[in-house]
Amino acid sequence: MKPNRLNVQRICRFALLLLTAVFLFSPDFGLAGDDGTRTLTDMAGRRVVIKDPVNRIVTTFKPASLCVFSLGLAHKLVGVDTSSRQDPLHLAVFPGIADVAGVGTKSMGINFETLVSLKPDLVILYSQKEGLFLADRLAAMNIPSIIILPETFETIKQTLRVIAEAAGVPGKSRYVEDQMDGVTDFVAQRVGALDEKERKTGYFASALGLFSTTTAHMVQHEIFNLAGVKNVSGGLTGYFQDISPEQLVQWNPDIMVLSQYLKKGETERLFDKALQEIRAVSTKAVYRCPSSLAPWDYPSPLSVLASLWVAQKAYPEMFSDIEMKDKADEFYQNLFGKTMSEMGGTLNDRLD
Repeated sequence: MKPNRLNVQRICRFALLLLTAVFLFSPDFGLAGDDGTRTLTDMAGRRVVIKDPVNRIVTTFKPASLCVFSLGLAHKLVGVDTSSRQDPLHLAVFPGIADVAGVGTKSMGINFETLVSLKPDLVILYSQKEGLFLADRLAAMNIPSIIILPETFETIKQTLRVIAEAAGVPGKSRYVEDQMDGVTDFVAQRVGALDEKERKTGYFASALGLFSTTTAHMVQHEIFNLAGVKNVSGGLTGYFQDISPEQLVQWNPDIMVLSQYLKKGETERLFDKALQEIRAVSTKAVYRCPSSLAPWDYPSPLSVLASLWVAQKAYPEMFSDIEMKDKADEFYQNLFGKTMSEMGGTLNDRLD
């Protein structure tokens, strides 16, 4: 008997949860010492000693800031990646973020002197670029830091647990995880009955360019997969990879999703004669990832909404009863205490 796709997904998800539980409840995760310290293991496998209380947190890239906000810990931020200070969602939830010190960005570099001057109790770092190097420099100065790797829905939830544990409030992550699970379970139930031959194919273009795409190791791949859409670039590895126009034509995706931040000059390349034969282009199934508040294609709890949106675009008949704006409003209300609409957010997925 052919296994039900939804049952297989549930079995895989249960296995992932067991593995995560082994990680989170290993002997050195959240182990308290007699001197007011706790020892935990971050997502890079580093043992980190943290002294309580944790009242001064610094984030160094936007996914970390988004996770901190969703956990209700914005008031503990004394430093953030510079772009987070102007983020519309952050400003709507915590206006004081504009006055929090900027420490640079992952892409342009972190100002180490500024970071240290903030006297943080906890620094949240990334694994790419110089993240591990920064962690070693901070450790030499007895400043605790954790490295997070939020690239799938399960590792986003794991990220929430690690941050909450490091901040001394481990219970805060469960509520956010439940909100994510509510969306992912809903989407999985709707698309779970699709046969392999019924699944649409999809292509994601990053903010770097129309021919810069995701790999199997990134959250955009996860977004497509949950939505019942086969990612045409799923055979690639690493992070964003450049492809040729000829490769995109050969892949011939049914649907294309463009980063909210992809420049207009890049979207105009869709009118090139050579691309007109692509199924997504010829059927006008090309959309921008819609959120004007904290992009859904960034790895954060909001990413699950992107899967619901993609699934509705790919299989409108399965989701004809769903109003995406209402679903987004409910999710934002549950995480941030305000609806997306109340924050001035919109869901414009058009290219103009």
